[in-house]
Amino acid sequence: MKQTVESNRTLLVDGPASARLVSGKAEVFGFPMKESQRVVVREGKRLPFFAVETAVFDVSLGPNASIAETIGSTIPSSWNKPVEAILGLQKRPVAVLILGTADCGKSSLCTYLLNNLTDGKCKVAVLDGDVGQSDIGPSGTVGYALTSKRIPELYDLKLKNAFFVGVTSPIKAMVKAIEGLTAMKAEILQQQVDFVLVNTDGWVSGDVAVRYKVALIDALKPDVIVGIQMHDELVPLIVGLDAPVVVVEPSSALNQRTAEKRKILREMTYARYLKNAKLQGYPKSQMTIEPRNAVPKTQEPEKGILLGIYGRGSKFLGIGVLREINQLRKTLKVQTAVSAKPSRIVIGKVIVNEKLQEVQD
Repeated sequence: MKQTVESNRTLLVDGPASARLVSGKAEVFGFPMKESQRVVVREGKRLPFFAVETAVFDVSLGPNASIAETIGSTIPSSWNKPVEAILGLQKRPVAVLILGTADCGKSSLCTYLLNNLTDGKCKVAVLDGDVGQSDIGPSGTVGYALTSKRIPELYDLKLKNAFFVGVTSPIKAMVKAIEGLTAMKAEILQQQVDFVLVNTDGWVSGDVAVRYKVALIDALKPDVIVGIQMHDELVPLIVGLDAPVVVVEPSSALNQRTAEKRKILREMTYARYLKNAKLQGYPKSQMTIEPRNAVPKTQEPEKGILLGIYGRGSKFLGIGVLREINQLRKTLKVQTAVSAKPSRIVIGKVIVNEKLQEVQD
């Protein structure tokens, strides 16, 4: 359907949907759309299409999708403060860490920062530290992407490498999550980037969460910390930090997701990285399996366990699902889209069924 949006108004699109710019000028989080360009909005996500000039969109809505219009931009003016702070630093690369509670718009802010930092020449790395709601790699991982181009959302970035944590909540693997993020940042810094944007999970409330985030900050040593604060929920976390902290307000177009919607988004990442998956047989003797006691010799293992599959060194090849262990032949049967021969497999704790729907974590 055609939708005309007057200048200085925003079309809010809740997915699953898509919007194609027929005419006029519009942008998404600072990403300028070209005429005839179509932007897809995933289920459980909301994107704001701001009309710089009067714009006509061709909008396609899926089941339970919706649109709404609002006056002005939904991007707070305060979001320009971290852009100025980052560009004002003389050093390169600049590491930026984004904090905020769940569904406060961290991924949106990260996208906005990326689009305002890149000019087609500099290289920006986005390190996704949200194991439960990953935008770049599959859920259960922390991974990164590199780009010199503007994008409408982080999901459009191509995964460069990842660290398989194996759970969808950092509370279940705090040490491993920090280990993975530290390893990925170290790898990023070897690739001559100008900016490193670290997006984090929304676990910020409570003493344990504060200790986890402080430990993460100590490990990653960001040059700038950007916090999205609704009330004063970040105060216990940011008080006493050495790195400069820029606090911004949330967008007026927040999209609060239910636990079921968050689960659906995780399952979409499994499906994305298991597209065209086949059943592969992996001899246990030809690879390292971690942890070592994850595949029992006698009792029947849990089928449907999510796996992280690695090549040589720290190269993440993809995910797989353990479907069977042949104890007689000492072989793992794994559903995966990875065609290369793995040298290491990491056993996670997420279990999915044949439809790649989470059974438990």
